[in-house]
Amino acid sequence: MNDILIELANVDLSTGGATNKTVIDMINQLSSNGNWEHCANFIISNFERASTHGQITNFTGNAAFYACCGSLEKTLKQTPAASAVTSDEVEKMSDFLRKWVKIYITSVGGLISCTILKKKIAQCVGLAVMRYYPQNWPTIFDEILSLFTDCGVYQMRSPISDTNLVLLNLLDIFLELLNELDANAFDRSLNLDEEQFKRTSDVKDAMRASCLPAIIEVLTRVLENLQVTKPREAVLISTCLGVIGRYVLWIDINLIYNEKFLVILRTYVQLTDPFILKSVCFTLQRLFAKGMPDFPDKLSLIMSLWPDLIQKIIEVPFIANALRHTSSNQSLNEVNGREDSEETIALILEFAKLMQMIGSSLIKSYEALAAINPSLNSNTDVSTWQVAHQSCVEKIEISFDIAINLIAYNDGDIAVATATFVEEYLDLLKEKKPAKVQRPNRVDKQLNLTEERVFKLSQLLTVLFDKVKYPTDDPDDDLEEFQSNRKVFIAFIRGIARADSALVLEGIYSLLRHTLSQLPQSNCHVEDINEVTLGRLESALYLFFVVGELYKAPKEGHFADSFEHGPKMREIMSMICASNISSIPFFPIQLNFFEVIGRYERFFSTSPKYLLSVLEAFLDSRGLRNSNIQVRSRCAYLFSRFIKYNKSAFVPHTEQILQQLESLLPIDPTPEIAGSSAINGFRNSSNLNENAPRRLFSVAEQSFLYEACATLIMARAATNDGGGVPESARLFAFLLQPALIQFPEMMRLLAAEKNPEIAEARGSMIKQATDLITRTTRVLPSPANPEPQYVQILMEILNVLVSNLALLPPLPGTPGRGFVCVGVRAYIHRLVGYVGPDCNVLIKPSGSVPNGDADVGHPASDLLLRAIVTATPYLVAITVPNDSSVTIEDQDIRWKELKEHIPLFSQLVLRYKNRCLQALSECLPPLIAGTMSALTEPLDPSQMVAMRERIDLRRSLLQLLQTVGQVLSQDILVALGPDAGNILINLAGLTGDCLQSADAVGMKYGFTFFLTCIQRFAKSEDAFYEGFLLPHLLPLAFLSPARPEFILTDPQFSQTLHEATSCIFAINAARGEVFQRFLLHTFLPQQNLTQNIIELYIEKLSTLGLKDFQVFVQNFYSSFR
Repeated sequence: MNDILIELANVDLSTGGATNKTVIDMINQLSSNGNWEHCANFIISNFERASTHGQITNFTGNAAFYACCGSLEKTLKQTPAASAVTSDEVEKMSDFLRKWVKIYITSVGGLISCTILKKKIAQCVGLAVMRYYPQNWPTIFDEILSLFTDCGVYQMRSPISDTNLVLLNLLDIFLELLNELDANAFDRSLNLDEEQFKRTSDVKDAMRASCLPAIIEVLTRVLENLQVTKPREAVLISTCLGVIGRYVLWIDINLIYNEKFLVILRTYVQLTDPFILKSVCFTLQRLFAKGMPDFPDKLSLIMSLWPDLIQKIIEVPFIANALRHTSSNQSLNEVNGREDSEETIALILEFAKLMQMIGSSLIKSYEALAAINPSLNSNTDVSTWQVAHQSCVEKIEISFDIAINLIAYNDGDIAVATATFVEEYLDLLKEKKPAKVQRPNRVDKQLNLTEERVFKLSQLLTVLFDKVKYPTDDPDDDLEEFQSNRKVFIAFIRGIARADSALVLEGIYSLLRHTLSQLPQSNCHVEDINEVTLGRLESALYLFFVVGELYKAPKEGHFADSFEHGPKMREIMSMICASNISSIPFFPIQLNFFEVIGRYERFFSTSPKYLLSVLEAFLDSRGLRNSNIQVRSRCAYLFSRFIKYNKSAFVPHTEQILQQLESLLPIDPTPEIAGSSAINGFRNSSNLNENAPRRLFSVAEQSFLYEACATLIMARAATNDGGGVPESARLFAFLLQPALIQFPEMMRLLAAEKNPEIAEARGSMIKQATDLITRTTRVLPSPANPEPQYVQILMEILNVLVSNLALLPPLPGTPGRGFVCVGVRAYIHRLVGYVGPDCNVLIKPSGSVPNGDADVGHPASDLLLRAIVTATPYLVAITVPNDSSVTIEDQDIRWKELKEHIPLFSQLVLRYKNRCLQALSECLPPLIAGTMSALTEPLDPSQMVAMRERIDLRRSLLQLLQTVGQVLSQDILVALGPDAGNILINLAGLTGDCLQSADAVGMKYGFTFFLTCIQRFAKSEDAFYEGFLLPHLLPLAFLSPARPEFILTDPQFSQTLHEATSCIFAINAARGEVFQRFLLHTFLPQQNLTQNIIELYIEKLSTLGLKDFQVFVQNFYSSFR
């Protein structure tokens, strides 16, 4: 073992020597439990020999030290349950740790400075506390405290750093130990299991009972003698206060809340050192967080500390300057223009957290006071209550004033540090006019909205208007933090709006009017507008947009006369629309302008005079042709909304709008590869050719433009002078022409693509293109008898899509294929819904003469059914190809493809009924055969995704068959094709397989399908009865519920049992005595049932109704469990 230690001692971790596998193996071997004593002796012997910083640094930097510490930690981390604690272990470990601590504090003549060594010692001692204290080593803290006595803690002379370095070293390592215990055991935020929580509680209880008073006494004694002017002592003061703050949450408050300790805190406050003041704020914050009754205890604590501590902290120059942001004195505000140091900012942040704790505590105390109001509770002393109430409210108001100034501070963390308190304060305010007469003897659960409080809300609102503005200096800098903080500020504004609904809107109006007055009247350039004006304008627009969420408007909208704030909303909206805001090339302003237009589109029904100017803004470089992708992308969607709501007003301008949009409609076939799509409006390089021009819109964004155009075209058709349906059909065909022309080329590019990543991207582009087409066609009216011109267009689209499916890669899982299948299938779904079975519109062949014979062509419904038959072999791989590239991992992909195609046939059956019988008989048998084949493929139980896909695929097929049976009950066997007998047998096996995966729903679908077959064919078809029902379905329906996998108590399985019972009941209804004799003499005796049970079963079957028989069967199977 020593050889390993010596070899590891020559490995320097700082040079990466530990990456060698041999070294790692030696470290692992040394770290085993049985070697900790060797490691402890090795550590002590090396430190005893070390006399210089260099020697200590060399040792702590080699692999031997790392391995030895690992061995010790592994031993100490063991729970007593996993490794029993022995007296020998405790004796040796305690002896080692005592020596290690003593060697450390006296090393290099007390000048030791090695952070890693200090942390390792503290870590090991902390682990020893959790393993041994108090049961096995009850004196561990007493022994440490005795070291303080030995080091002269009670004979200290200041400055300690000049007179007693050993004592400072001991204090340093002891504070590190206490922090280690808090971070890994005592902190309430830790997620401890039950055993760890009990262990931690035991340690805390033992410390409370024995050593905590002595620990606090020693720390207090040291704090009295440490000097802020000495750098090392200042750090120790800060650390010591931090430790006390963390421990005060669970120790006796009187150990801290006493005159001796408070004198120390007052002294530190008077010194006004930001580094120390930060720690004082932290300690007080944790003191106020300590659990106690809100009244009187918490309120008394705050009131007692306010004059000499809290008020003094508020008056510290660093903090006092930060609290002058909302002062009316301009010279004081100028103070805030300077940059504070990081140390000062850290202090102000800690102070903000302190005020957050004080403010929230005061509000809880106020609510507790309100609950014992003397007017409601006769046991409350009136004079005492009034004094407490007045003091509490006074301090709440002061705290809120401070919070307003902290929100105004130019640091995001500080600005939101008091968020909880501010929201709680705003929740206390009532929405009513300022009270003219104050009634001090009366108090509500909420505070009255006095004039003074309205003024404060106005101050806060002014600050928030500045805080929510988009950063104009560097928009990309800390954008995520800005967005997060902005949500907090909006929550504040929401609270203000609840308190005084008119205040926020009036503030936005004033801000917008003032800012607009500072803008140049024409030719707006960003460089001509100062940053303050830009920020205020963006803030006003954004807040007006948010108002739509803050104010609950009536059904008529925010601009209705019935809405309290309707006139003011109209006034603001008119200012926005009449201004040149949208021409300012600062994208947050332009983006918010269009967001406002999109949210408040109802405004234009009352003020249509602004419609054309806003339309122009959408169409030119301010909107859809904006240089900023965020504005363009969002405008595409907002433009669609704008057109939809105001379509009747734009009908006369339809052709001009279409001409304006024509250049934006062609789809860019260049695919966007993964990771290059828009994120918050910003895109990485999306083109395969880096030098290619950037696309203006994604296909999904273009779909909004297509939808807007289609909306206009349909609205135009409804007018008298719009040319009617023929003209709208011409425009609609013209609209979709670019997408239809590009579709074949995109399919050819996919077929030729060799790069899998690019092929996947091309497939995604094709899907987006087909989704665009489908979305656009949804604008068409859907009457019972659709217009022939519209049907002609839809069928031509279908022809383009289906005729190009031959280019689709045939193998499931081929990159790009899945996207195309989904997109084309979605369009076919759309057409099945639009073109009904009775649609006899004759579709002329492509390229036919428009004025030719009107009777030439085929009915649309016939062509649709034929297209489905043609498309199905391409859209779903019916058979498994004999291709080595189709591996076992492809199963879930192929099964998913089968499953996703099945709903199309369900929709077809429900919509077309027996009209689709021919198409169904061509498609359904191979689909069933392909699905059955796929479901018989071997599958490893570890392939969880594939297992789930197999269950879903089987259930989908059985659900389809249930639908077919219910809709086409007379023609089920025709739909199943010429081999219907064998298909029925296979489906019975498939239904039985559901039990293996506990799929009661799938099994129920199967029995429901068979029930329909029985009711239709059992009486008349002997071959069906003798060849399928008796040998296959009867055993399935009777024996499945007897299997242990069939959970009779489960509601889903209970329904499945009812369906299985219904099948047997229906067979009996069809064949009567013949079936009963078969049960009596053949089937039931084969199941090893007694004669009495057999006769009882047949008796109930022949005499009971269906519902009573189902109850009997439920009890019948339950009796065998």
